[in-house]
Amino acid sequence: MKKKTLTIGGRGISNAIWPAFISLLLLASGLLLAHSDLDLQIEKLSVDISRHPADTELLLKRGDLYRRHGDWEAGRTDFEKVRELQPDHPRVDWFEGRLLVASGEYSEGEAMLSRFLLNSPDHSGAHQARAVAREHLHEPLKAAKDYRAAISTSKHPSPSLYRSLVLSYVSAGIGHIDAAISATDQGLGRFPFEVSLLGLGTDLSLSRSDVQMAAKYMAGVQPGLRILPQWRFRLALQSCIEGENDVAAEQFAGLVSAMPADGAARTGTWQLEKDTVSKLAFKPDPEACSKAAWDMLKAQNK
Repeated sequence: MKKKTLTIGGRGISNAIWPAFISLLLLASGLLLAHSDLDLQIEKLSVDISRHPADTELLLKRGDLYRRHGDWEAGRTDFEKVRELQPDHPRVDWFEGRLLVASGEYSEGEAMLSRFLLNSPDHSGAHQARAVAREHLHEPLKAAKDYRAAISTSKHPSPSLYRSLVLSYVSAGIGHIDAAISATDQGLGRFPFEVSLLGLGTDLSLSRSDVQMAAKYMAGVQPGLRILPQWRFRLALQSCIEGENDVAAEQFAGLVSAMPADGAARTGTWQLEKDTVSKLAFKPDPEACSKAAWDMLKAQNK
């Protein structure tokens, strides 16, 4: 049966890809609405500031909205105005420091957030923002310290905070794998079925050839998720490290045939190259498989 097509702008869109096209439209619409809402809030604050030009709280709010909008220069202008009006304002370093980190000025942002944290050491958001700056400044252990502080000072720490903590230890090198596993287990203690943390625990265990521990982490993953390429790859690595070469080779080969034509399988921050799997399918060496697990972890930091 001939596939029907819907036409937009003279181009036919197959029914097979129509749902994906609609999803993209909805995503784009959501982004536009979000920016539209920010624009309206900025306009309203601008009117209020024109009436009360010395109100530092209004300037901080508008500067932070500019940050969310990605208008770094306008945000900094508002924060500098706050400094002129109130040089000792207790929160302007937090607002401007977070903007600087978001805009990629990591050294200056880290310094400003450090100054703020001297007087507000329990500010979870500032610790998290400084951790991001320190990651980009190639100071992973300092970043890990900040992520730990962000977790301990947050009323409701998110799974992403634990994930970032684990990956900061990964960035510090394989010598910190115990700390990474400990952080993973702490996160799973709060979020026992968090798939991203179960994946990290599995990869960390496989990277040091601890297949029993890897199996315990994988046991927490719902069966329906195990058909995804990252979990199929982990199962193949497990077989490889256990010395089941024929089984591992078959698992790797099956994964290769299922990978997309562009040669990479991607899921969020996780990515696997077809060439890597092909090499392991040809020669499923336990040492190479442990290294592949570690390389997969490191790749998530890029």
